Amino acid sequence: MSHRRTAGSPRARAAHLRAIFAGLALAAAALVATPRTARADVTAECDFLEASAKTGDKPAMDAELKPLEKKLKKMPFASWNQFKLLSHSQKMLAKKKAEPISLKVGSATATLVEIVDKSKVRLTVTMDDAKGKQVSSNTTTVEAGDYVIYVNTPAPNEGHLLSVTCK
Repeated sequence: MSHRRTAGSPRARAAHLRAIFAGLALAAAALVATPRTARADVTAECDFLEASAKTGDKPAMDAELKPLEKKLKKMPFASWNQFKLLSHSQKMLAKKKAEPISLKVGSATATLVEIVDKSKVRLTVTMDDAKGKQVSSNTTTVEAGDYVIYVNTPAPNEGHLLSVTCK
């Protein structure tokens, strides 16, 4: 009686093992190439305050604009003495994604360019007037808790302001 091996010849066994190792190598490569979902996307939470500014007999400022008071008392804003809040909105900005900002007068978009030094954000803000004409487009770095103010002067002694702060 002869005993035959059912596993095949040594050459067949070696080919079978190479196929198994090749499959394992492909699976390992696929795991390494899979994007990491644990990494958080780059975002910043920002507040947008839209206000009107004008010169009047008596100074006046809406309470919601008090965080801006020091800036509004300096030039070029000091030429106005009455500030009225028109709208307030909050947006979560994602890196490189333009977000529309709702305004009472005109429109705006904000784009998070990057986070700088963990406490600052670099933003691009574009502001259009009520007729759709771009009146401001600027990329700037905002310190956490500080405000940047964008300005449009639609008429003499009048201003349309959009201030931004981010966390």
